[in-house]
Amino acid sequence: PSASLGFTRSAFTATKPNYDRPNWLRVGLAFSTTAALWAILIKQHDDDVKEYERRKQERQHKCTECS
Repeated sequence: PSASLGFTRSAFTATKPNYDRPNWLRVGLAFSTTAALWAILIKQHDDDVKEYERRKQERQHKCTECS
């Protein structure tokens, strides 16, 4: 092996992570992003259920005036 390989840095990390002092900004961003995605997912699900119920009611509606 050549001597220059000993001096190369990883493409992913330049320093070793310090697990004694977590990066609270990154932790907060990760949790808030997760919470926001779950909120969007739940809201979308509720909207989909409402739309499903509305269409189900329309299918079952049978009156002579509408036809």
